[in-house]
Amino acid sequence: MSAQSPTTAILSRTIYLSLVVAAIGFVVFGWQPLQWYGMAGTVVFLTLEVRRTPLFQTLMAAVLVSVGIIVGVVSGGADPIDIALRGIGKAQIFLVLFFAIQWLQTPATVSPALHAVRRTVVSQPPGRRFLYLAASGHLLGSVLNVAGLVLLSTIVERQKDFLLQRRMASALMQSYVVASTWSPFFIGVVVILIALPELRWIDAVKGGLPMALIAIGVSWLYDRMRYRPRVSGAARPPSVTLEAPHGWNLAWVFGTLIILVIGTVEWSGLSLPVVLGFVGPPFGMIWMALIQWPTVPPRRSAWWLVRRVCGRVERLRSEALAFTASSIVGVGFAAGFPIEAVTAFAGQGSWIIFGLIFAILGFGFFGIHPLVSVIVISEAVPPAVLGMPVQIVGLSLLGAWGLTTLVSPVSGTTLMMARFVPASSYTIAWRWNPPYTILAATAVGLFVYAVWRMGLW
Repeated sequence: MSAQSPTTAILSRTIYLSLVVAAIGFVVFGWQPLQWYGMAGTVVFLTLEVRRTPLFQTLMAAVLVSVGIIVGVVSGGADPIDIALRGIGKAQIFLVLFFAIQWLQTPATVSPALHAVRRTVVSQPPGRRFLYLAASGHLLGSVLNVAGLVLLSTIVERQKDFLLQRRMASALMQSYVVASTWSPFFIGVVVILIALPELRWIDAVKGGLPMALIAIGVSWLYDRMRYRPRVSGAARPPSVTLEAPHGWNLAWVFGTLIILVIGTVEWSGLSLPVVLGFVGPPFGMIWMALIQWPTVPPRRSAWWLVRRVCGRVERLRSEALAFTASSIVGVGFAAGFPIEAVTAFAGQGSWIIFGLIFAILGFGFFGIHPLVSVIVISEAVPPAVLGMPVQIVGLSLLGAWGLTTLVSPVSGTTLMMARFVPASSYTIAWRWNPPYTILAATAVGLFVYAVWRMGLW
């Protein structure tokens, strides 16, 4: 990657920030010029930042865009410029989401309460450590997303026993990714809610939470069956309990955030990314002020966070490129996908459910992000064509998303964990995770099929 000049960095930040404002403004007011500006600004931003994006991601994006446009033109007779513009337009809302999440992740890295949680988890004896790590990874990840994973990954990094390190890494990854079945702060939930407008967040919660519990239960059972607990003769220091003030602080912060976000969504009818764009910045500034008070005045804490977040938005280049490319390929496949190829299977629930889940897993194994698979499926094959309720299709996609990131060597989850353990992302994705992922995907598929056949949806 080439070095970036200060002038280019400032220009990129300015464009990205204006994109966020334009995207929110278009959703709220419906003024078309705002969308046009957002689309043009996205092209300029990616042009400025493409040289700073990893080569593999750039090549993958180019391949996806080319394939999407070719399929749309050859099979669907669509106009290539129209495919590209529609894809870029659909990607705008995700740029808002990336920006909003930054306001929550930054205070999380310095929160005393979250650091207390880490101390409590690492001090637990072997019999309880897995469950503590899984529970904390899921809960923190469900609100803080990747910041929660990073915060707890230092526990894994400091472990000297390789086998125990692998088990702890697996527990953390597996519990973290399944928060994507229901949490509004996960990209997967937002993508699927946007791709399936008839699906509500409350539907994701009702079906997603049980799926998450099932997947975590499978993770615990797999760990118990494969790795027998080893008894050590060395005396262990007593476990550390989470102090009540820290526990109440976390409950207050997370509870307030969830109530604000979901309450605003239900009251306003706006999409989750837009609401997070409104709620994230002020909430993050208040959180940071409470963390640093009374040592640092609230105004100074808030201003520090503003400079921290806004001064680094150009680093969202990889996410912006990936989601823009995926949106374009989704539009292209929607225009040229042979729907008649799947109508013969409409109504065959078990086949469709397991077919969706394992198809997404298979593509992910070879490096195709679940974003691409989900967008292509939702755009090209509507639930009505599959002969299934939109909620069942949505649950299938939600169940597959997080599990797919476990077997993808280029997903954020495996790449992040590879920084903390002496193993490559390919080893983690292709050797460590497939047995668990297949078991969990089967359990999730059976749950979704049972929900459908029992008439719960």
